[in-house]
Amino acid sequence: MLPRSVNPSATILVVDDEDFLLEFVRLVLVRAGYSVLTAQDGEEAWKLILDSRHAIHLLLTDIVMPGSFDGFELAERVRKRQPDLPVLFMTGAPQYNQSSKEVITWQRPLLRKPFFPEQLLTIVKENLGAANRSV
Repeated sequence: MLPRSVNPSATILVVDDEDFLLEFVRLVLVRAGYSVLTAQDGEEAWKLILDSRHAIHLLLTDIVMPGSFDGFELAERVRKRQPDLPVLFMTGAPQYNQSSKEVITWQRPLLRKPFFPEQLLTIVKENLGAANRSV
């Protein structure tokens, strides 16, 4: 059985171009009690972030995506607009790992694909908890 969320009212924006993974992550998070928004690329995610109807508490984004900007660019835009919004990166790309220059620059944990639901929920809770403690 999966644990319930730390903050059941938290909204998480999940960004990934793989339909299966996007739905898997959405389902795991919803079952844990989170509200979830999804986007398939950086542009779609950016529109959701700019939409004032959505209070987003965490951004979980793939690094490598099609379109005009990737997960790092999306995160950079978010950092400028909402510096306190926690950002988590996920990837299956072999060139990115915890010691990659880009990941080190962000000082953020990296969720490697494939992952188990428990891994996803643990890293989400840790980052939402850290964000709540810093407020």
